[in-house]
Amino acid sequence: MSEQGVDLRSTWAVLRRRRGSLAAAALFGAVAGAGLLYVLPSPYASTSVVLLPTATQAGSGRTGGYDAETQVLIAQSADVLGRAGLAVTPNLSTQGAQDRVTVEAPTSSILRFTARGTTSDAAELLSAASAQSFVDYLEQSASELSRTRRETLQGRLDTLKGSLDALNAQIRRTSARLVGEPAGSTAGRADASAIAALTASQGQTVLEIDNVQKQLAGDEADGGQVAAGASVIQGASPGEQSEFVTRAMTFVAGGATLFFAVTALFLALTNRRDPKLRSRDEIADAVGIPVLASFRTRPARTAKGWVELLEGYAPANVDGWALRQLLRAVAPTPGRSGSGAVGDGAPLVVVVFNLSNDAGALAAGPQLASFAASMGTTTQLVAAQPHESANALWAACSRVAEESDPRPALSVTTRLDAPAEGELMVQLAVLDSDDPEPDSRLSAGAVALLAVSAASSTRVALADAVVAADRAGLVIDGLVVTNPDPLDRTSGRLVPRDRPSSGPAAPTVLSTPVIGRPPARSAPKRNRTQGGSGR
Repeated sequence: MSEQGVDLRSTWAVLRRRRGSLAAAALFGAVAGAGLLYVLPSPYASTSVVLLPTATQAGSGRTGGYDAETQVLIAQSADVLGRAGLAVTPNLSTQGAQDRVTVEAPTSSILRFTARGTTSDAAELLSAASAQSFVDYLEQSASELSRTRRETLQGRLDTLKGSLDALNAQIRRTSARLVGEPAGSTAGRADASAIAALTASQGQTVLEIDNVQKQLAGDEADGGQVAAGASVIQGASPGEQSEFVTRAMTFVAGGATLFFAVTALFLALTNRRDPKLRSRDEIADAVGIPVLASFRTRPARTAKGWVELLEGYAPANVDGWALRQLLRAVAPTPGRSGSGAVGDGAPLVVVVFNLSNDAGALAAGPQLASFAASMGTTTQLVAAQPHESANALWAACSRVAEESDPRPALSVTTRLDAPAEGELMVQLAVLDSDDPEPDSRLSAGAVALLAVSAASSTRVALADAVVAADRAGLVIDGLVVTNPDPLDRTSGRLVPRDRPSSGPAAPTVLSTPVIGRPPARSAPKRNRTQGGSGR
């Protein structure tokens, strides 16, 4: 199996040729993406907002906000979201709750909790539970801090009161002693100084006691600590699929793109090992024989369909012009320069070969005969060499031969030895793909054509067919390409100029020329009749 070289141009041609498959793959990918979106629907989202209390800076009396990053970390901690996960039904693990809840701090005093869930209710419940869990955590933390702080302050207060009592007692004793001492005495001056110092200490102690009592009363909070008073200022909003459009576009477009790309890659890779010939130039180069015409065929599946084709084949102008050119190539108009017409009254015999595995090429001969008859050329169609792949065509030919002519100027027979009638005889020969041996009774002096569908045969198969025909005394004069590739812009005329390389050199057919035939021809010249041009 020869491996065709692939470049960007050929790859692009392959993709354009298989655009139907690519479109189907993209559509399937889009449907698969939509199905995945149905299985994994866009989550619902619900939002709650918590307001933090104002923090008082210690010793300054000024107020300020909390550190936003710190509060977000606290809100996303296991202590907060773990409790929230246990508060919803069904319960969520700590990690599950953390995966579904995000916390943002738009300002230093506001936290926004966004929870996602498979349903609107699930998202709403988790959002509310997360916000409430954070508030409860702050209150608990503040409560534990207040209890410890109160115990400390109470101990401090008791100590200060004890000191004050001791100072008061000492002041009373010193004052009583001072009353009994002479004025101006050394002892009196010492006691007076002691009373002044004790009184100052008494005032300072009273101030400290008053400050501690205020702290115990909650008049002042320690700066930078989270105190009780946080509240949910916006309850959980109804769960909405805010990301549905984005997810839908991602799943559908992503699925279509993925399947399109995979299919395109598969087609490009498989084309590297596809030995079938697609372009006219490739087919012509494979055996060194020019392409005389290319047109669309309509092979029938049943005998009735073949009868209808013989009776009413009317090609479009494009295919009709190709058939006119083919008739002129095999039977040029008499009197035209270089026509080579003989004009001796004998019918022109054209043998149309095709391989048994090429269903598209099977209709080339019947369409040629029916078209020639429609143009006024008396034509005889001979089902010459049968094959099981063409049983329906042979059955149609047998039925038409027994009943009547399918259309004016056209007769059909299945007898290879039937006498030649009219101006043009078209003999149909279906060669077995595995053993392409022509029937020895085929007209050795006839114009031989090989009908080939694009992308149906390999170089080896075509070489086997032309060699087998050559051994039987029938040199293939030209190729007929049926159902050509719409993207094929080549002609198959074997013009060397501007021709791309299509692989290894074509096989050369060596044979002994048949007596009475020129050893080489630039154009087929056979026993032709006047009027056999398909005018």
